[in-house]
Amino acid sequence: MFNDSAHSFVNIVKWLLLATGVGIIVGGLDAAFLKLLDAAIGARNGVPCFYIALPFALYMVALLSRKVAKAHKDYSTDAVIKRINGHRPVSMGSAVKTFVLSIVTMTVGGSAGKEAPCADVGAGVSAFLARVIHMSPQDQRKMMICGVSAGFAGVFGVPVSGALFGLEVLWVGHIFYEVMFPALVAGITAYGVTSALGVNYLYHPIAFSPVFSELFFLKVIIAGLFFGLISILFIEISKLARVVFRLVTLRRGMFWTCMLGGLLLVLIGYFTSPLYLGLGMAGIEGPLSGAALQSPFGFLYKMITTSVTLAVGGIGGIVTPIFFVGAQAGAMLSAFLQVDSATLAALGLVAVLAGTANTPISASIMAIELFGAAIAPYATVACVISFLITGRQSIFPHQRISWDSGKLPQEPALKTYQGPRRRSSDRAGQLPSHTSAASQVRHRLKRFLPGQNQRNAFIKRARTFLKK
Repeated sequence: MFNDSAHSFVNIVKWLLLATGVGIIVGGLDAAFLKLLDAAIGARNGVPCFYIALPFALYMVALLSRKVAKAHKDYSTDAVIKRINGHRPVSMGSAVKTFVLSIVTMTVGGSAGKEAPCADVGAGVSAFLARVIHMSPQDQRKMMICGVSAGFAGVFGVPVSGALFGLEVLWVGHIFYEVMFPALVAGITAYGVTSALGVNYLYHPIAFSPVFSELFFLKVIIAGLFFGLISILFIEISKLARVVFRLVTLRRGMFWTCMLGGLLLVLIGYFTSPLYLGLGMAGIEGPLSGAALQSPFGFLYKMITTSVTLAVGGIGGIVTPIFFVGAQAGAMLSAFLQVDSATLAALGLVAVLAGTANTPISASIMAIELFGAAIAPYATVACVISFLITGRQSIFPHQRISWDSGKLPQEPALKTYQGPRRRSSDRAGQLPSHTSAASQVRHRLKRFLPGQNQRNAFIKRARTFLKK
């Protein structure tokens, strides 16, 4: 084997070749997936009320994903994060199921994203290659990270930020610098392959040149605070949907879970707009082009449809819906702040991603790649503020979080967060069968109430203030 020294020339050449190979393979698979998805959605658009069959289609997807090849269940971005952080490979069976079932989910109207299949396929293929050439467990993990970075870069057309997103999303507060070079090589290569194969990407250069002023900077700060709150709302709605539909599954079974969730999606599509179902690219491109919104609550509808789709068994990612929510929320806020709607939609797209996924660095760079360099300073401020507002919450439950939260020195230091502690009966995030609905509601309400330390600190500050 090659010398694995981090600073050796041979090591650089080794990972250059390996990452290039991963980028070529994953880029080709990304292009195939995106072409098939576009063809399926194009054929579906000619069918009126295509979403009517959602309850039965979601049941079919859930049945195939859980009953066929039961051992292969890593078909979401969060599952891939869990596998990589746990130093376990992603199986090819999961990659195949994700590739096929995510297309079915989005074609019939399930609200999901296109990044999870590509990230899953990238991780699965790179893990398979690593096993074939008998790489060490550490190098296998590096290969999987390269595959994820290539998947993100190829699916969104953002070679640098996509590659960094694959690194940053794994562990907040810790970036795997030793994998940065091969991840960038894999991401840039995958983007080059998908572009050469004719894949079209979302790219909207923002035509604005704001004169810097204290007022405009204050508006950007207010927008960042707002996007942080939107991120928290999305995270909590997603958690609530998972809890509610898990309880329904435990009490009534998977069939009725899919029927109930699918019926809710059908009602939202019928009484509001089908725009909030499916992949939803029109709901992203419209605000970025300055078009008027169909509803000021479009971001909320998309949060609900996405959370319900993934909670009842739909297969797909969540980053594309995050783009939808951010763009719609930014365009809605533009009238209040008296800022160009396309500019605020662009800020919202990247800032909500930074808040929900805890990826401020890659989201800031993504703004440059998607909207041009002029937006860079404002996007960076909005992304960082949104990230700070969400704190230690994340749309990905298995994301590791360990960063200095700015707590007072007298408080004990926070340990590395690796998700909520679960009993053995609560494997894979499933609730114990004896857990009651009332207990779940009380558990959720406690999260919104201050703890004993926070109450004591508030009383102490209040007394000090009154003594002055």
